[in-house]
Amino acid sequence: MKITGEYITRSDDETFDLGERIGETIDKRTVFLLHGDLGAGKTVFSKGVAAGLGIDPVDVTSPTFTLINEYEGRLRLYHIDLYRLETGATDGLGLEEIFEKPRAAVLIEWAERLGYVPDDVVDVTIEYIDEETRRITVTAS
Repeated sequence: MKITGEYITRSDDETFDLGERIGETIDKRTVFLLHGDLGAGKTVFSKGVAAGLGIDPVDVTSPTFTLINEYEGRLRLYHIDLYRLETGATDGLGLEEIFEKPRAAVLIEWAERLGYVPDDVVDVTIEYIDEETRRITVTAS
């Protein structure tokens, strides 16, 4: 599956399935910068990526209060949520070390609060079309 492109999903299940198909293609370090309004589906997409990496999606929760959750699958998954941080206030989180791990997938919700863009990232923007429908744009740098 070519992961870049524009996708329309019509339910949480379809958003999850898209994430899962993308997760199945990952075989090396991949950093996903997730963008979208509150409730757009960033965590649903993240659960799908986790499933594609062989991680039980039931175990994957939004790390809003812990900031970083780590899971073991085919690759190690770091699920990061920057919602509660001010833009650029990531010093001391160890993100630079996480970004350099060669066998890790990194999902960053509210990535615009990172304050910089790491090298070689996949941008995922999830936009509301209506209550159930989303436009998901995936681009790689």
